[in-house]
Amino acid sequence: MDLYLIPGLGADRRLFAKLELGEHELHFLEWPAMPMGSGLADYARTLSTQVDATRPHVLIGVSMGGMVAQELAAITHPRKVIIVSSWKGPQEMPRPLRMLRGTHPERILTPTVLKQTMPLARWQMGVEHPEDIALFNELINVHSVEQLKAQINACITWNGPAEAVKDLVHIHGDNDKLMPIGHVHHARCIHGGSHFMVFSKAKEVGEEVKAALRTAFTPSATTA
Repeated sequence: MDLYLIPGLGADRRLFAKLELGEHELHFLEWPAMPMGSGLADYARTLSTQVDATRPHVLIGVSMGGMVAQELAAITHPRKVIIVSSWKGPQEMPRPLRMLRGTHPERILTPTVLKQTMPLARWQMGVEHPEDIALFNELINVHSVEQLKAQINACITWNGPAEAVKDLVHIHGDNDKLMPIGHVHHARCIHGGSHFMVFSKAKEVGEEVKAALRTAFTPSATTA
């Protein structure tokens, strides 16, 4: 089975470095450079050229990657969509973030602001251990500030997929400070999981993903 893995905002394939998913063909999608004002559906259309939709496949997305996976599903029709530490629509956003919609909070982001807010960002992401901190500090420099602004804007303004995705599995941590689980519906819970749990709790997340993948092979599995 082809598995297409989509990282979170500002991240790359290193986010999945500790995730073990068995004998599947892994394809890591990387964020393309997109102009400000691009929506998550635009990101999905761009990434769809990297997906072989003629072969049975599963989309696995983390955070922003999970949102884009839901948009991508309408194009590539996967066997299953698995989202981790993500949202299914603005109804699952905490109220403070919903209030930012339409205010363009990304405009205040500069290299200086990014540096000054790193401690808060690490706390929100649940980045605590030295290995996690080292990766987080590397990932924060993957994209330019302008690209981070475009990605933030796309996430904040997302209205959810045009149609709810069938065969969707949502995996979420109960210690996610950025996307609190209290606002999330119908998710498989990872105890103690933070927003960074695909790396910090890769074993637990991997087991949940593999359990979801097993149902993608059943005769009843349908396209999304």
